Amino acid sequence: MHTKKYMILLVIVLLISLAAIFNNQHESSAVTIDVNGQIIKTVATYPGSPDELMIPKAAAEQALNMHIGWQKQGPLPKGIYYRDHVAVLMYHHLSEKPMPQFPWILSADRFDDQMNLLKQEGFHVITMEQYREFMLNGGAVPDNAVLLTFDDGYESFYELAFPILKKYGYTAVNFVIVSTIDHPDPNSVPKLNWEQMREMKRDGMGFYSHTYDLHHYGIVDAEGGERPAASALLYIDDENRNEMNTEYYNRVTRDLAKAEQRLKEELGNTDSAIAFPYGSYNDRLLSACDSLGIPLTFKIQDGINARTDRNASRINGGSQNLTAVQTLEQVKHIDSPMELTLNNQRVALIGSAPEMRKGTLMVPFMQLCKDLHIDLNYDQKSRIVKLNAHNGGLVKD
Repeated sequence: MHTKKYMILLVIVLLISLAAIFNNQHESSAVTIDVNGQIIKTVATYPGSPDELMIPKAAAEQALNMHIGWQKQGPLPKGIYYRDHVAVLMYHHLSEKPMPQFPWILSADRFDDQMNLLKQEGFHVITMEQYREFMLNGGAVPDNAVLLTFDDGYESFYELAFPILKKYGYTAVNFVIVSTIDHPDPNSVPKLNWEQMREMKRDGMGFYSHTYDLHHYGIVDAEGGERPAASALLYIDDENRNEMNTEYYNRVTRDLAKAEQRLKEELGNTDSAIAFPYGSYNDRLLSACDSLGIPLTFKIQDGINARTDRNASRINGGSQNLTAVQTLEQVKHIDSPMELTLNNQRVALIGSAPEMRKGTLMVPFMQLCKDLHIDLNYDQKSRIVKLNAHNGGLVKD
């Protein structure tokens, strides 16, 4: 009995500690900005790390002597639906003929129609390398950029999707459940094998993690309730308790590391990405990805992605219930993305995006200074930020 009470108390303490760490990253703290001797006192938040200094828009405007805008992207020329963003389309399994009883399985003809319409309507399918450069290194993407993704590693990707993609000169990536490639189940829908993936990779296709063996639901309570195993604290029946956060973290980290290892061994992957099973994730899972050097993650949520959206939204393109035109209309009419401007000139954000906090718009100050070629020195201990303009920097007295 004492052991059980101790374990419960320990779990509570760990949860409180994690909450405190998370809140400290987002709580405001006082900072002083020194602009060539002019002192500005304000507050700051740090959404990801101390390097991601966010300050109120008004304080940033005073320090930089510039107007800062954060609004929806303005009207674009006809035929351009968005720019400096990427729409990610998501597919799973294809079939030779329509299967009305399984509307989530897309027929090859419907997929072909979609690929043809992408070209006709002025969309530009980009490679994973272009996407990675855009997200991580400030690379450019064409207007109406689209990344094509498949989940689960079905063999239909090789048999049906691959020939159609080659027909249009497109590439796509497939997030595979690595354990099902290592240990194929003859009683399930056929999956890809390593040789097929190596062949397709030579033609520009990419293959990344959908976890090693976390694509299933796990038991989370004594009553047998279930949730996605990659994002839930599983129930340990023998001990009548759920996993602790550290146990969960170690479990998912081991699984993700094994998937990465096998992809590198079999395919020679030199970069990493993951699509979360069922689109389900949490902060600890994102931290596990960071610790393993997996910088790009994908969820399931309508939307298009800016450089700051490292956990990318994906639009479902794999519904047989929608015509090719209807599927593409989802992309065309997605809400206009937000853009940050300095004196009405757009800033290509890398890192954190502006965010509202208690009615105040907080802007990424370090990113703005970098864009303006302004030296910034931040002493975390004293919380003093010193600015010096150079190379045409626009700070004025």
